[in-house]
Amino acid sequence: MSNEHLDEHGQPCTRHPQPTMSNVMSLALLGSRMPSFHHDVASKLQALMMAVDELTELAETLDAQSAASSAATAVRELTTLFATNRSLAKAPQRKPTPVGELFARAAERSGVRTTGELPACNVDVAVSSIAHACAVVFDLAAGPLSMGRTVEITGVVQDKHLHVSIAGPVGVPLPNNAGDMLALATFALGREQGELRCGQDRYVIKLPLTS
Repeated sequence: MSNEHLDEHGQPCTRHPQPTMSNVMSLALLGSRMPSFHHDVASKLQALMMAVDELTELAETLDAQSAASSAATAVRELTTLFATNRSLAKAPQRKPTPVGELFARAAERSGVRTTGELPACNVDVAVSSIAHACAVVFDLAAGPLSMGRTVEITGVVQDKHLHVSIAGPVGVPLPNNAGDMLALATFALGREQGELRCGQDRYVIKLPLTS
């Protein structure tokens, strides 16, 4: 199967299971639903935003400003989540992106705290898909809540690429679908001329620098 993830020597990784066609096809089936789902939700979300705006105006005279404010905040957060998810269903558009911003998004999406430093540089990527791929790696490296959900990231610039090393706690248990998720991350990174390697105690992501 294509999109097999590799070890630090460029050989098929033996530390994690390779993806299974049934699991990947299940994820692909869910993904195939996204375009029509996004279209339907977008129209409902627009109607909801208009209703909240109207309620906010009424709340000023009914002393219900707090409830209206909470509703408006929820709508804004929902809109952000929807826009991020919708962008994954569109053709990827690469743009210069500060690496700190990219990995901050990945950390937020996976609920992981990061330590360490990255060099100040821009990478040429489609932000939504690569942030998602990095979030997948963060999630696998960090492990469960009981282990602190913290990863150390370090980076070095070499051959017009940024090489980012991601290390989590020792002995992190891997979920049964680890191979499937790594295959998806590998696909997303490869589509952007990036790469994912699995080391003995860390993952390494390679991203193209902005020319």
